[in-house]
Amino acid sequence: MHFNFFRQQNSKKSNLGDGLYPSLSQFPLLDAAINEAQANIQAPRGLIQNAALTAISVVLQGLVDVRKPNSQVAPTSLMLLAIADSGERKSTVENVFLKPIRAFQAKQCEEVRESQLVWKIKYDTWMVRRNGVLKAITKKASKGLPVDEEEKVLLALEKEAPAKPKEFKVLYEDSTSEALFHGMYENLSTAGLISSEGGGVLEGRAFNDLSKQNAIWSGDSITIDRKTAESFELVGARLTVSLMVQESVFSKYMAHKGGESRGSGLWARFLICRPASTQGTRYISSQAPSWHHQTQFASRLEHFLEAGLVCFRENKKEKQVIRFDSEAARLWVEVANDIESRICAGGILDGLGDHGSKLVEVISRLAALLHCFEGFDGDISMSTLQAAIDLAKWYSDEFIKLFGRNSKEKDEEQELNCWLDSIRMTGKRFVKKNYILQCGPGRFRKKSVLEHVLLRLVNHGAVQFFNCPGDKTIYIDLCPWQGGVQVMPGSSRGTNFLGSLGI
Repeated sequence: MHFNFFRQQNSKKSNLGDGLYPSLSQFPLLDAAINEAQANIQAPRGLIQNAALTAISVVLQGLVDVRKPNSQVAPTSLMLLAIADSGERKSTVENVFLKPIRAFQAKQCEEVRESQLVWKIKYDTWMVRRNGVLKAITKKASKGLPVDEEEKVLLALEKEAPAKPKEFKVLYEDSTSEALFHGMYENLSTAGLISSEGGGVLEGRAFNDLSKQNAIWSGDSITIDRKTAESFELVGARLTVSLMVQESVFSKYMAHKGGESRGSGLWARFLICRPASTQGTRYISSQAPSWHHQTQFASRLEHFLEAGLVCFRENKKEKQVIRFDSEAARLWVEVANDIESRICAGGILDGLGDHGSKLVEVISRLAALLHCFEGFDGDISMSTLQAAIDLAKWYSDEFIKLFGRNSKEKDEEQELNCWLDSIRMTGKRFVKKNYILQCGPGRFRKKSVLEHVLLRLVNHGAVQFFNCPGDKTIYIDLCPWQGGVQVMPGSSRGTNFLGSLGI
């Protein structure tokens, strides 16, 4: 039977009115921790699910890779994005699942601090010796005397330079790309870029170089060129990215950089969700909440962090490679082929080829992470893969809602209205339609495209158009809600503007 990835998958309805979510019941440790957090925090389940997967990805990505049935080996790092407005308890959810990682990291940083103090004394002493040799070289060279002996001493001294103790730093929060990549080069090459208020990351410099974000997700080496410091290459690094952003922040980012980020394939790599709000249903109970399952979840995270610390101290770079058993491999191939067939014209992934091309990779990563975190023996089984497929299907549905063909019109409206906002902010209320054609965003400099988008903005009350007696120029009122403008009879019916639309 031909596998249908987009059929209705095995889902369950949460008890907080959050809609249908994939069942994780065969992963008892993960499922219990998510259910417990949802009952206690009463945040949208999508936020909780993202936070749990973030924690798992952070602690396992440096230990395991996954070998796909096509023989390619891939990292297990995830990129996750949750879109939720203020008041949805984003920070609380993130802290519950990442607190064990932060605590482990803080403990290791405290232990290395004394080593760094010792290193600083040795380094300062070494610098005094080095400067002394350089001073001797300068003095002799100024007199034209040979400095062969001093150069030998300097070369030997360079080899004696004390190495700075490395930190077991796992999490970077609201970090710039420069600080992130340099930190991964100097210290632990496995990290998580985390933000429960991801606007700072999206609008900051961490996402400026999309090609490097994409390369590190794929497991490729990246070179960081710097003008004021030594350049370096990051090899074998692993990075989990997890952002929670407000709707308005994400819309603003997409209006300004959405085309570039979609074109680069960045969002195709993300597990994205926009869960329904639980506000209005979060009733307080007199019963004290239990965190028993979260304690077990934290213990499991610490187990992998300890393993990662051993590898870090021994400078062990090689990762365990997780494979699929024969049944799971056959199912994987069916899924990959089914997804590929949906990218064609008229398919559910028509226009979303970037997402479709990365989907089976994401499924592989999820399957490996779930298999390892739950402590399953042997290779990835068919049942684990099926659960990973269900989970990826849920995220795929969310992606299609956000970026599918129906969202294209919304993206166009947001982009044009955002550009019009820049005019509104100057205090101008009226602008000629031809001005937008000449100076507006590139894709709206085609008359037919602009007119359709403007008409939709009119229907939403964002703008209005009019002309004046004896003047055929079409004007756009950028603030129609302020009132006071008389739209001339016939100006909204019969002008070239609307006539071209058949209205």
